[in-house]
Amino acid sequence: MGLLDNLSQILAGAASPDPNHVDQFSRQAPKDDLGRGVADALRSDQTPSLGETLEKLFAQATPQQRADLINMLTEKFGAGALAGVAGGALAGHEGLDTPMVDATKASQISPTQVRDVTNAAEQAEPGLMDRIGSFYAEHPDFGRGGMFGVLPNACFFTGVEGGEPDQAEYCAQKLGFLID
Repeated sequence: MGLLDNLSQILAGAASPDPNHVDQFSRQAPKDDLGRGVADALRSDQTPSLGETLEKLFAQATPQQRADLINMLTEKFGAGALAGVAGGALAGHEGLDTPMVDATKASQISPTQVRDVTNAAEQAEPGLMDRIGSFYAEHPDFGRGGMFGVLPNACFFTGVEGGEPDQAEYCAQKLGFLID
């Protein structure tokens, strides 16, 4: 099945798309297009806040996925910028010239601290959602337990038991972001 055929099937069943089709689409889509689509969906007024979304996904991610996310979030900060954020848990890890956070350190960071760092990063960097979209395109398995992606009845599910029922009506729109 081709990429557009796969997306057509997903959109046709937007209320309950086959998760295998969604997964196949996210793996077949050109990374640039997938990244832009995810960024656009994250910008939607119908999607929970970025901090809340990443907080919940972080809780479901593997230790290495957590480290990768933290390193992506902190790479644009200047020295000392995180000293007063998230209890200073990531102070000394700002920018590309500082030590990277490894899986062990990432396991010591709470989802709430990631939310706080995400909120600070979002205010400091207007292009953060684009970088997160690109991050997802490069890491399609990110937070697989957190289901970072478009899923049946829970487009851009954020880890809340029972999904995000208030988001179901926007599923087709969010899926459409992936092809615009």
